[in-house]
Amino acid sequence: MKSEKRSDLFFGTVGFSGIGGFQENFATALLESDIPVRRLCFSGAEISGEVSPFDYYRTASLARKSGVRIRAGKRRGLYFTLYKYRTRSGLYAGLLAFILLISIFQTRVLDIKYDGEAVPTEINPILEECGIKIGTSISDINFSLAEQRIMLEVPGCAWADVSREGFRLKVKVYKGIDVPEIEGTNPRNIVASRSAVIVSQTVRKGGSVVTDGSGVNAGDLLVSGVVHDGGDSVMFIHSDAEIIGEFTETKEFFVPYRETVRRAEGKQKRFDYLIFGDDEYPLFFGRAFAEDSLYSEETRLILNGNVKIRTAIFTEYVQREIERSPEACVSELKKQIELFEENFYNDFEIIASNERYYPQEDGIRVVVDFTLRGDIAKPVDIEMPD
Repeated sequence: MKSEKRSDLFFGTVGFSGIGGFQENFATALLESDIPVRRLCFSGAEISGEVSPFDYYRTASLARKSGVRIRAGKRRGLYFTLYKYRTRSGLYAGLLAFILLISIFQTRVLDIKYDGEAVPTEINPILEECGIKIGTSISDINFSLAEQRIMLEVPGCAWADVSREGFRLKVKVYKGIDVPEIEGTNPRNIVASRSAVIVSQTVRKGGSVVTDGSGVNAGDLLVSGVVHDGGDSVMFIHSDAEIIGEFTETKEFFVPYRETVRRAEGKQKRFDYLIFGDDEYPLFFGRAFAEDSLYSEETRLILNGNVKIRTAIFTEYVQREIERSPEACVSELKKQIELFEENFYNDFEIIASNERYYPQEDGIRVVVDFTLRGDIAKPVDIEMPD
């Protein structure tokens, strides 16, 4: 459970745990008092969570009113780090100088990033003609002019954007989508893409050679592009039809009792960025990266929403040895079947599915007979003599 208000938690957290009393009333009182709480949970006879160091005494007071015996746990965050070095004025002077230096750097272009289909050798001459290059004062940049020049001078440019992210200039260019070739009017037949029983057919052009209820094999002719004109001659046309067929497919799935899997459950590395307006300031040194990890991010508001903190999170992948019960194997098999249906049978209607489970020494295998219905029409060009 998490509170919506998270601004104070940026400065640090104090873990707490409590036993006895009316713990549900205590949790309700925390929320009603608008105290930001992180990782609030109930475990057995204990309630635990994390609050801001500025809210801990209010939290302890609410706990006492609810009869909960509470004690403080792990302390971490910016508040406790600064408190630890409160007597070292040189540290704060250096931090102030660092922020001042960053602020100065933010007034000039120190890097240019290209995105989309922007080609540096093609874009740089245009930017230089607009007075934009490394070292240019950001206040002197005419972003609209640069975008207009790129739109006019880059062949096929459909959209351009020139913007800033802190000291970095970001140039995005996207070219127009090539008009696809319209399908020609060359003569063609329509054949069956798979073996099926014909349920219904809608023939817009061409002559049908099958009837509803008849069975066809994959590759059989369904609609002919060779039709008679009513006289002694024939015409070759571009057949067009929708042929609905019903067919059966059999698939197998297997889940072992024991398996080694990779999951993003290891150590986390977190990198914070301070966002003020369009500017973004890294609150760390080095590169925000971690090997063999799952990337995610979260953004929270501070200072009444005028400033944001964006956190890049890298969660390490680790190998886990898992053991499944027969019931867990069946549950996992059902998930696999559902995912398979979504990925491979999205264009068909599933009329029925028959599942047969076969327990084995190392796992459980399931055989599924799918009865499907959908369009089986497959266009094939008619080979014309030279």
